[in-house]
Amino acid sequence: MSMNNDQWKKDRIGSAHAGRNPMVLAKMKSGFSVMGDTQFLPGYCVLLPYVEVNSLNDLEAKQRSDYLLDMSIWRCHNESV
Repeated sequence: MSMNNDQWKKDRIGSAHAGRNPMVLAKMKSGFSVMGDTQFLPGYCVLLPYVEVNSLNDLEAKQRSDYLLDMSIWRCHNESV
């Protein structure tokens, strides 16, 4: 089953796991670094966690710690580009 043009947007995390999200830049310990498909600011990127949650606080303590560490590493890297 192939995804049509923007079909991956309906499940960004699932499509990233399946290798069908064209916006994925890198796979990190806690999630996927992705280019924003809507560019409010040039180069806008986000870190999608591996599991879908409504809030950072919904992640288990270890997942949240890994996510925040990845975010700090990812942000420092992107600021230097």
